[in-house]
Amino acid sequence: MRAIAGTLCVVLAAGGTAAASTLAVAPIRVELSSTVSTAVLTLRNQEDAPVVVQARPAAWSQPGDRDQLDDTHDLLVTPPLFTIPPKGQQVLRVALLRKPDPSRELDYRLVLSEVPQAAGPNSTGLRVALSITLPIFVAAQSRTGADLTWHHSLLPDGTLDIRAYNHGTAHVQILNFDAQSADHEAQKLHADTSRYLLPGTTAHWQLPAGTSLSAATRILIHGHSDAGDFSVTSDPGAQ
Repeated sequence: MRAIAGTLCVVLAAGGTAAASTLAVAPIRVELSSTVSTAVLTLRNQEDAPVVVQARPAAWSQPGDRDQLDDTHDLLVTPPLFTIPPKGQQVLRVALLRKPDPSRELDYRLVLSEVPQAAGPNSTGLRVALSITLPIFVAAQSRTGADLTWHHSLLPDGTLDIRAYNHGTAHVQILNFDAQSADHEAQKLHADTSRYLLPGTTAHWQLPAGTSLSAATRILIHGHSDAGDFSVTSDPGAQ
């Protein structure tokens, strides 16, 4: 199994009077394949009170440049419901129940949702339930990869709309990038919003360019992704 190292620590609360849960999860991303069909994650409760968590797998797609999660029977998550004691931890196992696609990566999310507990008699704050999702990728049986093309347009209000389309058969995560006109005369623009592009999907970034660019300007893009650094040229016009 290839898993992204690190720990995701999530705190969710609404306002200063809300009761919040803090849950640490490692690894933060899992990759399965035809040879590795199971994964193990560790959840740690960093609070002084127990937390009840429901875990479910979901099929992940991106219609219309938005994430969509649908019920799936392709993955089994055990246990599906559990209580993590104060300062304790829980091991979670994910198993692939189907064969990988021969030519295309399969994309899923693991949804972890806190089950709200009844407030105590002396509670005066708002109880906010925690909910996070982690990506799970199943590699195709054949060699795959992302293949991006970049285009842009200048909107009437001066906003630069940059679009990336993934023609490939595997995901890519764009972490951030800088955009600048090919003649280097305009101000460099920066996008630091991390985005996943699943196979066959498009992502948009809108950056305030003002009057420094024209509609026919070619854009140079230098950025970082989970596959490494990249430098590309974006052409003006429709995808």
